[in-house]
Amino acid sequence: MSKQLIASTASYGGAKLMLVSCASLVVIILVSMWLQQFGLITGLALIVAGLGVFAGWAKLAEPVYLLQLDEQGLRYFHRKGSWLLPWSSFLYSGVPEFNNNDLAFIGFKVTNYDQFLAHLPLRLAVAIMTEQRAIYLDVVRQSCANGQCGSEVLSEVDNYTTAQQVYTGIKAAFCWRMQRLQQTTQFDLFVPITLDKEQALQLSRTINTERLGFLSEKP
Repeated sequence: MSKQLIASTASYGGAKLMLVSCASLVVIILVSMWLQQFGLITGLALIVAGLGVFAGWAKLAEPVYLLQLDEQGLRYFHRKGSWLLPWSSFLYSGVPEFNNNDLAFIGFKVTNYDQFLAHLPLRLAVAIMTEQRAIYLDVVRQSCANGQCGSEVLSEVDNYTTAQQVYTGIKAAFCWRMQRLQQTTQFDLFVPITLDKEQALQLSRTINTERLGFLSEKP
């Protein structure tokens, strides 16, 4: 299987934004020094330019690529690290729905938590749980609205047991999170995207085709 790289749009425009903001910052400072005055408008302009520099830097910190597909599986790149989802550890990918609305994610139906968790850094797990907290809380609230809000949903559980291992701490929390997401959306693992629906569906089809192709070649 040849390696495929899916570009990320998160870093687009970062260099341009940072250069323009830095140039604006220099111009504002020089003009202020020439006029020998520093007013409210100048202060606000400096704040805006500074925020532009920070936003540009944040964009440049994002990975150039979102996903990588190769013989090992599917790898997701994040500024906090990357995880690997082996081809044999998930059944399919798709666009999750919640309350009859498409979510801005690609979802994965994970069938082997152990294989995935072996390639999930703790730092990245924490970042994902933090960034995707809003959708997780919506899922929990939906479970409550449907009368499925049992103590196992609301309580924090210290461990999670699979067929092969007992997980504790951050990975246990991540496991419970995947399970609860799957119960409501049919997908355990989410990757954020900035694509329209047709592009997202095409990406899912590409992933599913690559997965089937690899598994069919595997001895």
